[in-house]
Amino acid sequence: MSGPLSRVDAWLDERLGHRAILKHALDEPVIGGARWSYVFGSALTAVFLIQVATGLLLMSAYAPSATTAWASVHYVTYRLAAGWIIRGLHHFGSQAMVVLLGAHLFQVAVFGAYKKPREMNWFLGLALMAVTLGFSLTGYLLPWDQKGYWATRVATNIAGTSPVIGAWLQQLMQGGPEYGNLTLTRFYSLHVGLLPLTLFALLGAHVALFRKHGVTPPHGADRAKIDRFFPRQLGMDLAAAMAVLGVVFLLALREHGAPLDAPADPASDYPARPEWYFLPLFQLLKYLHGPMEIAGTMGVPAVAAGYLVLLPWLDRAPTTALRTRTTYLAPLFAGFAGVAVLLGLAIHDDASDPLFQRARRVADARASTANAMAMSGVPAEGPLTMLAHDPELRGRAIFERSCAQCHVLGDVGDRKKAAAPVLDGWGTEAWVASMMDDPDADDRFGHTPLKGTMPSMLRPAPDRKPDDPPFKPMADAEVRAVAVFLASQSDGDTPGHAVSALARDPDELKKGEAIVTNRCTSCHLWKGEGDDSSQGDAPELSGWGTVAWARAQITNPATKATYREGALDPKTKGHMPRFDEDLSADDIELLARWVHVHARGGTLRARETGERTR
Repeated sequence: MSGPLSRVDAWLDERLGHRAILKHALDEPVIGGARWSYVFGSALTAVFLIQVATGLLLMSAYAPSATTAWASVHYVTYRLAAGWIIRGLHHFGSQAMVVLLGAHLFQVAVFGAYKKPREMNWFLGLALMAVTLGFSLTGYLLPWDQKGYWATRVATNIAGTSPVIGAWLQQLMQGGPEYGNLTLTRFYSLHVGLLPLTLFALLGAHVALFRKHGVTPPHGADRAKIDRFFPRQLGMDLAAAMAVLGVVFLLALREHGAPLDAPADPASDYPARPEWYFLPLFQLLKYLHGPMEIAGTMGVPAVAAGYLVLLPWLDRAPTTALRTRTTYLAPLFAGFAGVAVLLGLAIHDDASDPLFQRARRVADARASTANAMAMSGVPAEGPLTMLAHDPELRGRAIFERSCAQCHVLGDVGDRKKAAAPVLDGWGTEAWVASMMDDPDADDRFGHTPLKGTMPSMLRPAPDRKPDDPPFKPMADAEVRAVAVFLASQSDGDTPGHAVSALARDPDELKKGEAIVTNRCTSCHLWKGEGDDSSQGDAPELSGWGTVAWARAQITNPATKATYREGALDPKTKGHMPRFDEDLSADDIELLARWVHVHARGGTLRARETGERTR
């Protein structure tokens, strides 16, 4: 360096003494030569600095309360300039720290860098690992979304199983007996206050001791070969740090930041899973039940921590040669292998579990809906209020609560336990035709007390008795005509169906109506009239499949709007109960429309959009 820059540098050095500081930092001897295996600590430090920088930026827009946290994170993710990339770097940076910590721990153990006189630095490294996991635990609650909320509840419930102090420890973490504002603010203060200060102190002490004792070269390295930290090792450290930051940046770009689940809802049924680095412990707990559960929640982590703390005393071999230390390091190798196997099993089990995958799809759909709705603003009462006013989500919730115990519609309900007809396609031509063909099929009346009350319209029943009334099966064309006619009644209830109604064959519609009024009224009602000798098990066909019919059926099936008055007894004949005593008129109307639209594969949101554009 020469010229003006040299004079400036000299002027600064006279006042700051930075040349001596840089010489001390960069002139460190690297015994055995520079190595790529030494880069993990520097990469960790670089990622941590990125976490500090992005965390400070996120704090400027974050509002830590149960009613504002999710909305503020949504604002950062979707509205704030560059907010999505800042949050993405912070999110994936935290995961990179966990990976780098595991790699650094493994490298230090294999090289024997925990042995005399480096025991204290080993302990500081273990403390840094605990603090980093504390960052992860406290951090993913802060968005106050479903994933973070329920994952944190799992973690605090595990802490609550601790002997003697479990209940006290859980309340301490939660800020009281229940989750709420105090829980969030407590985790926030830990995440941005206590834990960073603790980590800075531990990191400073860790680096100071590392400089005091130097690197631990692998066994067999030429100790006579000494490189200086600058430039070769520094170049390797910078290259590794840039590579890690590049991966973090690419992950943030691929995910367009970080995922944001639906707002935390304590009353919801959510497929809770912890972050991937806690999945191995979660998977282990699946195999432990009853009194053994405490062994998984407390015993395994305690044994692992105890082993790592005692390792410098367990391994007193005078050499760092790996082959002489395999006995002492075998638990570490087995632990890493076990974590990998349990992680793989957890991912495989979830991927092959249809119930979990269905619940995951529901949760993802709710998250997508919440994020889309929040683009128009979140009310001051909080995001749950916003979702409560969404007809699509509320309709689904009402169906799950009131109907899914018997019916199935889409991904709501259990087909193996369905005690009433499956409603997929209800009101369509295909649904009518299948009912007329085989009313006792498993997805129709096959699992209900009404099985056997309606004959197939296409073929005579095989168990007909000689004295039964004569029955003439319908031709395929007749069944189609009836199906087309009945389905046409609700054409105007759904946007798009009015167009299809214009394309229906008028002759076929007349033929279907004639069959319904002449043949079907021996069992069914038509506009309130029918054969009075009928047992009343067959529904009213006028308006069948419409929103109005569904509304009347939900309100009270035992009326002429859907069945004969007083003829239906849910206790003796297996008909559905009335819901006007449990649901408000608005909820019944919403449920009827939700069923009508979803039976045809649509959504209420699409319906509203269609109605606005008609």
